[in-house]
Amino acid sequence: MTRNRQRLLMITTLGLLMAMIIIMTYIPNLGYITTGVFSITIIHIPVIIGAILTGPIGGLVLGATWGLTSWHYATTLGTIEAAIFVNPLVSIAPRILVGLIISYTALGLRKLIPLEFPRHVVVSIIGTLSNTVLVLSAIFLFASSGLVTFNKGLSTIFAIVISLNGSLEILSAALIAPVVLKALSKVRSQRKPV
Repeated sequence: MTRNRQRLLMITTLGLLMAMIIIMTYIPNLGYITTGVFSITIIHIPVIIGAILTGPIGGLVLGATWGLTSWHYATTLGTIEAAIFVNPLVSIAPRILVGLIISYTALGLRKLIPLEFPRHVVVSIIGTLSNTVLVLSAIFLFASSGLVTFNKGLSTIFAIVISLNGSLEILSAALIAPVVLKALSKVRSQRKPV
């Protein structure tokens, strides 16, 4: 494949995944599934897929897209959770880092885990875990500078809820992202070179 075709494929892939992130953000219960106490995020799955496929630049772009849409979405809601994510240090910065962590983890594990499927499972788990850890850390470091100030009891409850959500998010990413990547790999291998 020529360099121009690779660049075009990367731009097209990023554009499609960015559109998917935007759609998943603004269609209710598609990217942020809310069920009572739990608010499970699955928008990280397109970020994982894209960061693995397109590398660090793609991870950066998709992480930034996710962070910006997360921040904007939070400004349209009136919940306590949304008030926390109005702070860009909580909503945008961690997501940019997550995109980079996913892409560099995928690159770093190529020699350590030569088989794609198990490597993608591990990368999906690390990517999702990094989102949970970075967002929780950002909440405790920066949320008090936003619209909500945490006391110790509220912050403990919030940490437990997010940790439970994080477990469900890890499970969904570890199941979905590797399967999608495997299907995309089959499609690419069956495609005739032009």
